[in-house]
Amino acid sequence: MDETKRNNETMSVEDLKNKGNECVKNGNFIEAVIHYTQAIKMEPNNYVLYSNRSFAFLKLDQHYLSLQDANETVRLQPQWAKGYFRRAEVEAASELYDEAILSYTRALQLEPHNPKLLESIKNLTDMQKKKIRGQQNTIWICTCIGFIIGICIVLLDYFLTTSPTLTHPLSMVAFSIALAGLGWAIGKTSTLMSAWSAGKSLQPPPDLVSNNTNEEKEATIPEKKTKYSRAQARQRYKHGKL
Repeated sequence: MDETKRNNETMSVEDLKNKGNECVKNGNFIEAVIHYTQAIKMEPNNYVLYSNRSFAFLKLDQHYLSLQDANETVRLQPQWAKGYFRRAEVEAASELYDEAILSYTRALQLEPHNPKLLESIKNLTDMQKKKIRGQQNTIWICTCIGFIIGICIVLLDYFLTTSPTLTHPLSMVAFSIALAGLGWAIGKTSTLMSAWSAGKSLQPPPDLVSNNTNEEKEATIPEKKTKYSRAQARQRYKHGKL
């Protein structure tokens, strides 16, 4: 890695970008990130470099870092469709389908005849519809299972016990409906948990959070002042140290 860094220092921005692109083609995404990062240090306003590094980070499943670079690409060049495309790709990988569709749509506004963008929007819309149907099916399945379990308990209680707890038909139905409601609540909770987990991969990496925390702690630690006796203070005053 040190040798790679030394070689990077003697290369131009274009050479580093081409080297990174070559690494991406070969699947060496970590090395590609190194080349792109060195190029960005030399040319920090080059939006293409941020776009390329965003793609490399995405391939490494570093969604947070990939989104940061995609947003920086958009900030540096808001009229470039590929920046919004990069952002949409990260959002889609993080299951933020609504946000991804908006980003794809923004890219499509800049390149109306781009077939890849049209296909991406269609595929993502289909995935979103499929996810919604899956969530609805989960709720109904849990509800039906709860109702069936309720009926089974009522029948077992009625036929296999000497003194059934539920004897009135209305109480039997009410008990079965109550378990169906419990099943619905479980299914609904499951879908909500799935919705809450969307975008979780966009949280900052733990090591990045810990570094920021340490920096904040260091910034808030007051400087310790050395205490001197009166005699020492007078001597330091005479020598101009106070």
